[in-house]
Amino acid sequence: MQKLDRDYTIEPTDLRKSVGSAIRPLGGMILFCEEGCAIVSVNFKRRPLRCGNIVFVFPDTLFVVHAVSKKFRVRNLEMSPGLFDETTFSLSSAFFDRVYDDPIFQTSAEQRILLYSWHCHNDYYMHVLVGKPVRMMIRNQIQNLFMAIEALTMPEIPAKNIKPISIVRQQFNRFCRLLVEHCYSQHDVKFYADKLCITPYYLSKITFKTLGISPKELIDRQIVMEMKRLLVSTDLSAKEIADRFHFDSTSYMGRYFRRHTGMTPTEFRE
Repeated sequence: MQKLDRDYTIEPTDLRKSVGSAIRPLGGMILFCEEGCAIVSVNFKRRPLRCGNIVFVFPDTLFVVHAVSKKFRVRNLEMSPGLFDETTFSLSSAFFDRVYDDPIFQTSAEQRILLYSWHCHNDYYMHVLVGKPVRMMIRNQIQNLFMAIEALTMPEIPAKNIKPISIVRQQFNRFCRLLVEHCYSQHDVKFYADKLCITPYYLSKITFKTLGISPKELIDRQIVMEMKRLLVSTDLSAKEIADRFHFDSTSYMGRYFRRHTGMTPTEFRE
């Protein structure tokens, strides 16, 4: 994604220009499917996207559009990292886990009427207000949407067990954003710990507490996921991919990929 001129953009699109490639937001992105259908992949899990669906795409989500119908249309809301943090700080860790596992939500007819009103309010704010007030109103709108979906999708969790997102989870989310930005050139845990102004040991505590794995495993997962994306959606040669990821040689990259996937890059592409 290109750098945003402001904290957010809201615009209709048919996503045709994105077919065959990954969509990566700078902060966070919400897609509201308003018409037609599409086939997408979320972290390599192929899914249908239909009218009435809402999709949350977070910084560490690999979202790929494979095909869209003739009349497919979504409304795309993209947020800067700062606005994303502001609108999600009160959400529970359980909700984040829910979204990471399944980021596509189906709305009812009644909820779609409410969403239409929500969009109308946003349009009004953007066309009538200027400066700080419009940003504050849009921020509140997005935060209210997140909170409403959390309440609707997680009623089975007792209120006493739903705690606001912790500092640990905030640090983990920042780590994920850094991975997306730097995984091509930076493969060492210390680089990311330094960026977060913490020690590698504390970063490992964060990732183990959140997902039960080490930061190095997450770095490797991100690299392999990006390599898979290039193998599937581009014609880049193995050498070109190795160069992009700053591997010493094509053969080393091949061994690295095989160690994590059980197959060579060529076998995966085929």
